[in-house]
Amino acid sequence: MLRSAGVCLAIHALMAVPVLAQEPTTRAEVLRREREAKSTRLTPPESGRLERTLLALENGRLFERVLNPAEGFYPKIGNITTGSGFSFGPAYRKRGLFGEESDFNVFAAASFTKYWMLDAKLTLPRLAGDRMFADLHARRYDFPQEDFFGLGPDSRREGDVTYGLLSTQAGGTAGVRLRPWLALSGSVDYLTPRIHPGDGPRPINALFSPADAPGLDVQPDFIRYEVLTDLNYRQPLGNPRRGGRYALLFQHFDDRDGNQDDFQRFELDLQQYISILKERRVLALHALASVSDTSEGQSLPFYLQRTLGGPDDLRGFRNFRFRDQHLLLLQAEYRWEIFTAVDGAIFYDTGKVASRREDLDLRNLESDYGIGFRFGTSNGVFLRVEGAFGSSAGKHFILRFGNVF
Repeated sequence: MLRSAGVCLAIHALMAVPVLAQEPTTRAEVLRREREAKSTRLTPPESGRLERTLLALENGRLFERVLNPAEGFYPKIGNITTGSGFSFGPAYRKRGLFGEESDFNVFAAASFTKYWMLDAKLTLPRLAGDRMFADLHARRYDFPQEDFFGLGPDSRREGDVTYGLLSTQAGGTAGVRLRPWLALSGSVDYLTPRIHPGDGPRPINALFSPADAPGLDVQPDFIRYEVLTDLNYRQPLGNPRRGGRYALLFQHFDDRDGNQDDFQRFELDLQQYISILKERRVLALHALASVSDTSEGQSLPFYLQRTLGGPDDLRGFRNFRFRDQHLLLLQAEYRWEIFTAVDGAIFYDTGKVASRREDLDLRNLESDYGIGFRFGTSNGVFLRVEGAFGSSAGKHFILRFGNVF
């Protein structure tokens, strides 16, 4: 018994003595032990000051509450049109002005390049149990430095001139929602376009005649009839991360003065957004085809023809660099979330204009590529900063309010 008790005491003594860990013999063992020790001290990652600020802006919806409030006065900030530059002015919105189902919005904006616009719109978005919608709208604007390089895909960059476009537009729209994602609408607008020399260094009539630029000598009033079929299941609508939009547009321009400038236009606008990694990456695709037809003896005024070039289509070219009756545009973007409220994008644009419909093919396309950043929320892109390269027109820097598509 005494011998057994002694053995037990010896075993307890040995267990009480701390065992020294064996020293690592290799570099790999040292690194393994360091990783194990670090794993016991893990702490949540801390956001940087900029990311915390942008997150607070997004969660507090500051941009929306200041720039696009539900009601009241607010600053109208953005671009009046392509080429206008930064513009701003007062705006006012009132809901329920003519009943609960109405939204009245009016603004006046001007830019440092002397572009200005007055705009008023009364929207009835939820009629007949949200199955129908309508609006009345009117605007007056003056664009004093619109670029013109001539017509056709072979127009020369050295032929750059400018003209002014002063116009009033007034009309209305009515439509029906066949499904939440499918709408059919019709619009009628009265247009009063007028061309003037503008404020550019070389006016259009210094280089071009009415034979080179149809409509330069006489500008009639028009009634524009429009029918739109819009299948739209993008999500979210303001800054899509998934889904698509497929729109088919028909327009008829009725010359109210001499009946010499009547024409029709068909446009197919396709957008698709492919979500990757739970919408943190997006492949955005866009295709636009526009065809305009005139009757025999009729002409299509140059200031109503479709254009390519600028921050929303061929970003590697100057504004309105190419202009003609028919147009084809293809765009692709890979967008990724950098952090809250900031996305990066790599893009590619290609397209052409043509005077004949049969020339609207995939040969001799103009193209560009680039990289950029977008600032905004799920409800919309507030600002785009981009650099466009690879075109025959050199490098272009883009600072633009709003998304590209």
